[in-house]
Amino acid sequence: MAGKNTCNLDEKGRVLIPQSMRDALNLKPGEKIVLKLDVKGKAVVISPAHEKKLLKLDILLSDSPGALAHAAMALARLGIDFVSTQSHSSVRGEEAVWEVACNPGKISAQEIRVALAKSGAKLLSAEWG
Repeated sequence: MAGKNTCNLDEKGRVLIPQSMRDALNLKPGEKIVLKLDVKGKAVVISPAHEKKLLKLDILLSDSPGALAHAAMALARLGIDFVSTQSHSSVRGEEAVWEVACNPGKISAQEIRVALAKSGAKLLSAEWG
């Protein structure tokens, strides 16, 4: 059954995704997956990334209303394909960090840096993973 399964964590905290679920998501060995933590629901959501390599961005934002939206629009205008994102306040009311896993296509890290700067954000790091 692909919909619901019970699994055990091993001694290193690893879990095996049942074959029926891997088949349903078309997951292959070595393929990247995206894990999203749902703190309120106390759940982890697993999604296939389906990109062989993702660009991981760490972006510094103002911790103010609209700052994340402005940065997201700057990247969207470049045609960046978001795979997963997560943000949190690093200094409440002052700074926030936005972590993005994306497929940038042919857009360079420098182009991303410039677009973010124009939106009031700062690219802290860009790594292929």
